[in-house]
Amino acid sequence: MQYNDYQLASLKEQASGGEVYQILRRAIEELYLQPGAVLSIKDICEHFEIGRSPVRDALIRLDQEGLVTLLPQRGTMISRIDLARVEQERFLRLSVEEEVMKLFMACHTPSDITLLNEALRRQQELLDRKEVDMREFLLRDDEFHEVFYAVADKLFCLRAIQNVWGHYRRMRLLTCGTDSGLQEVIRQHSALIAAMQARDTELMRNIFLVHLRKLDREERSLLKKYPYLFKGADDRESVNPRLRADYLQTLRMEKGII
Repeated sequence: MQYNDYQLASLKEQASGGEVYQILRRAIEELYLQPGAVLSIKDICEHFEIGRSPVRDALIRLDQEGLVTLLPQRGTMISRIDLARVEQERFLRLSVEEEVMKLFMACHTPSDITLLNEALRRQQELLDRKEVDMREFLLRDDEFHEVFYAVADKLFCLRAIQNVWGHYRRMRLLTCGTDSGLQEVIRQHSALIAAMQARDTELMRNIFLVHLRKLDREERSLLKKYPYLFKGADDRESVNPRLRADYLQTLRMEKGII
């Protein structure tokens, strides 16, 4: 399913238990649903036109993954962003990807560098648009990094990371806040390619660490600006969302975050 095709509406034909899980997980990770929002099983069942059992199964899985919190007598709350969890998910990615970068440097060919440049070009083309779709930009960012894993024959490791990065991914979306910030991402990607071509391991490592630690510089500002999105906020301030709403778009329009 492409990002442009993503909708929470009109999914009756796909609404098996597994599909409900995948759709809700994506809605959470991509900030279609606001952290702290409370959903009822009844509303979800009516929305997907499906029975309670598959919905309950999906919510139990999401609860086990830390993406929702089951609230007795109240419903299911979309878990607020846990900065301690963000740090651990980011640490996992940083630790694995640094080694993947080294493997790539040792074995890459000119055609692999071409793949990186093509991925970088797609990011720049997206940024050149009048309005940037932040989810699509993040997808292009992931595609750039996926080249390293593919060439190093470590795609299994990438999928394992992606399966547990729900809190980290939401922070990445929130920190894609300005065109200048996105342009800096592209500059860092370009510098990574140059370091790879030069087979300069130390330069590559320094650029890579700065690149993935971008969140460190912005977490405090976001926590101050949007405290209700983060773990520790009063659960009594939770909201009841419309399943068809797009929280990231609402935040963009109302707060000017991006």
